[in-house]
Amino acid sequence: MKTKDLKEQVKGMSSEELAENVKTSQKQLEDLAYAHAVSPLENPMQLGILRKQVARLKTELHVRVTIELEEKVKAENVTRETSVEFLQKNTFLAPVNKKMVLRAIEKVNN
Repeated sequence: MKTKDLKEQVKGMSSEELAENVKTSQKQLEDLAYAHAVSPLENPMQLGILRKQVARLKTELHVRVTIELEEKVKAENVTRETSVEFLQKNTFLAPVNKKMVLRAIEKVNN
């Protein structure tokens, strides 16, 4: 799949679909790497292409999670002191961690 095609396809996906696609692509990469370790692939460049595809998907997912997080932080007027409560009550999209929340708070509050 060409980069242009992947970008267009990713823009049409929701965050949940994107997260699912990341999981699927990672599983494919693991399977392909295992198959390559057992017996050489006919085209070993497939590994690099798939690895880059996974990285592009993860990057887009991270961007979307960050944007959603900043919107929630802004809407709920979260401060550094209330960040723990915010993390406990908001369990949206798995890749959110405390450092991301603190960066979002700093970005919104500055």
